[in-house]
Amino acid sequence: MPELKEWTLMFYFASDNPLAPGIVSQLKSIKAAGYHPDANVVTQFDPYTEGTPTHIFDVNFLNKLKHPGIVNVGFQGNDPFVRNLVEDKLWRDQTTRNGKPVRMALKELMQEQRNMMYVAPVPPNDKLTPQLKLREPMDEPDPQESLKSFLDFCRTKYPARHYGLFILGHGVVVGNDVFLYDEHASKQSVALTELGLAMSEFKTEVELENADFEFISFHSCSVSSLEVAYELQDTAKYMLASQGPAFVGSWPYRSILIRIFNDLVEYGSNIDVKKMLLRIYRYCLHNSADYLLAGYSFQLSLCNLQKIKEVKEPIEELALALKEGLDDPATMDVIQLAHLKAQSFYQELYTDLYDFCFCINTKIDELRKRKCQSGNALCCHATPAMGPLFRACSAVMDMLVKEEPKRCGVDPRPERLLVGAEFVGFQYQYSHGLSILFPWTRPVEDRRILSEYKHYQFATEFENSWLDFLNAYFEKTMRDASIDERDKRRVLRNFSAQEEVEQKLFEDIANLICGAGLPIDAYELQGNKIGPKDPTGDVGECAKIKNYPRDTRPRNERLQEALHETDEKRMPVQFSEDLLPFL
Repeated sequence: MPELKEWTLMFYFASDNPLAPGIVSQLKSIKAAGYHPDANVVTQFDPYTEGTPTHIFDVNFLNKLKHPGIVNVGFQGNDPFVRNLVEDKLWRDQTTRNGKPVRMALKELMQEQRNMMYVAPVPPNDKLTPQLKLREPMDEPDPQESLKSFLDFCRTKYPARHYGLFILGHGVVVGNDVFLYDEHASKQSVALTELGLAMSEFKTEVELENADFEFISFHSCSVSSLEVAYELQDTAKYMLASQGPAFVGSWPYRSILIRIFNDLVEYGSNIDVKKMLLRIYRYCLHNSADYLLAGYSFQLSLCNLQKIKEVKEPIEELALALKEGLDDPATMDVIQLAHLKAQSFYQELYTDLYDFCFCINTKIDELRKRKCQSGNALCCHATPAMGPLFRACSAVMDMLVKEEPKRCGVDPRPERLLVGAEFVGFQYQYSHGLSILFPWTRPVEDRRILSEYKHYQFATEFENSWLDFLNAYFEKTMRDASIDERDKRRVLRNFSAQEEVEQKLFEDIANLICGAGLPIDAYELQGNKIGPKDPTGDVGECAKIKNYPRDTRPRNERLQEALHETDEKRMPVQFSEDLLPFL
């Protein structure tokens, strides 16, 4: 039976795509973190090159065999030796040139040369059984089955009291079909409902063994959203993810593991998981700050999934107030303006919910205080429909106030949904931690965005759901057809009865050719996202329609001295104000 350890740390790298070359350096940094005898570190790496098998590594397995019970965190600091993971690979049924299973050959070699008992678990198969003839090529498991198989393997072969999961792969999971994209699987991605089901099943299994699923982290683009957090309720306790792009190499895995190993040394079974995750969260922020040198901004959030159920009532009230506000032209204008101004991510597909509410309330406040054109008396330009919307937005913003860092002179807050949320760089300066699906127009039917969305817990468990508001928004904000707008300056000649019949027929044909949806590739994965031009996993910057200042300092503090050694068009490095104390 496998030995029960304190921690099992699982790294699932969904890299059967152009991300694969960059993953190798991530694996080596995990190896370079050293080891602790009470921690299992298991990684799965799916290469992009056809014919190359999926690898599972028990990281530093041989080192722990050679030095049983010894802690070696980070190895010796001045040792230039380069370590690789070949010795840590777990073998399936592969054989040597003599037909002997590699596992058996390694066992004999270790026994003869080092007098060590080499017994390693057999990883799950990375190919499916051929359905027809034996000569047919075997397909890879789809990403959902692969993830579930990996989690089950870690749970049964590497039992522990605490589990943590790191997922690296293509993101954009809400309403899209590219999450954990696998180039060579017949089903190439994982839907959000499928992800939630896999995490829920894993949580149930580890609870039966009196263990805890402590955290899940997404080293993926645009995953920190209310829909994802709500779908993962009752699974892991904490979620670490980004609202914007995440880059291969931006998470310092060596430092992350060293942090966990050091806490094991100092606290043993009494680790404060939340405190440990806050440190890891800051390591990722600090490491990502250097991506500003290449011109990229970054955002990161740490969420307490145990508090996610508290969003139900505020979101229902907000969705209802927004939906009713669309019936009032002035309120609809406020909603559309806030949508325009609010922080957005991934081609305007997602919007920061706190910032959207903030922009609404700021505008309503302005309308309430605007002076009449005649006289100095104040007159209210706000309409009755804006009152409920203002209160609903305030409740949502109160819910999304982050817990860390503590404000000076303020008593420590109770635990909140958002433990921490910070940005680095000007592009995400209005981010507050959690996004929500909010496209400008109804996505094309072929994209299945809304058809998948209606199955999310974020839609099915709400009486007045965000999806109800979206459907109303798409209908109410759609502009009338040009022929219905009655432009007096648009002169049309009189058609004969036959010409009118022909014109209507040609119009019908033109519209049927284009389809009822958008005639452009809006809200879908761009070609360079999965091509050789995208080895990092970036989904691009926030949309160019945003008129955000490139200098995030207050105007009265923008000193010319800060730019005296640089091109005036270049801007200094920007950080969230709350992040500065930790830099």
